[in-house]
Amino acid sequence: MIFGILGLGSIGRRHANNLRNLGHEVIGFDPLPSPEVGCDRGYTIRTADAIVIATPTKCHAADLEDCLMTGKPIFIEKPISGSDLGGFLPAIMAGNQPIMVGYNLRFHQCVVKAREWLPKIGTPIWAQFICAQFNDKPDYLRDGVTLNWSHEIDLALHLLQGSYLVASRVSSKDNNDFMADLILEQTNGAQTTIHLDYLTKPEVRSFGIIGSEGRIGCDLTKGFISLQSNTCGQEFLRDVDFDQSYVDEMSAFIDLAQGKPNRGCTAEEALGVLQICLKV
Repeated sequence: MIFGILGLGSIGRRHANNLRNLGHEVIGFDPLPSPEVGCDRGYTIRTADAIVIATPTKCHAADLEDCLMTGKPIFIEKPISGSDLGGFLPAIMAGNQPIMVGYNLRFHQCVVKAREWLPKIGTPIWAQFICAQFNDKPDYLRDGVTLNWSHEIDLALHLLQGSYLVASRVSSKDNNDFMADLILEQTNGAQTTIHLDYLTKPEVRSFGIIGSEGRIGCDLTKGFISLQSNTCGQEFLRDVDFDQSYVDEMSAFIDLAQGKPNRGCTAEEALGVLQICLKV
């Protein structure tokens, strides 16, 4: 298959390399020339079998609207937009066009294992997700922390169904948030906290889920997850390769582009994450 990539920054080039290593052709567009991928927007849109949108977040809404007109399968990096998508929401939700959103942590083997283990800890009582990583890039190279680390919001929705925002506290400078704390509540009454910041070094990226019969603890930075269950004892998974999640994500998009079920984040799920981000 031929995959057209819009945006050849670090994440666009990562997807290009992974798609090539998986045996597919890649063409692309970026305002700046790239020695790795051919650059011509019209050629990309016209001839690609499927499209990857890896442009800056501020461009996502317009690029997604353009790509929806092609009728081709679309992979769009997270977040699906930096603003409300109500203007062409019906086209997204029509369900006729395959769309997958780039929340790659769903493919991280620790997260996959957490989903497998959840029944072993009984009814969830509370959970905590943390993404705290120092980031001093210029504003034009990054989103605010809530949009940029919306991965953790997606994880909460992915692992703990029925989550909705009840409170948040945000610290910002020059209209760019650099620290945020969220409280979500699940439909069963369980409570989840999410901490995000651009200040912490060395970085912390972890989550814990406590249930009526045990707990799951995960350090994504170290690639480690553990289960302690009153009924099933202890289990561990170590030395998980973070980068493999991007490869598995592209494999899932290839499957989607070939007509198989969507194993990644759907547009509807990503819109749920976006709505929480906008409320925060």
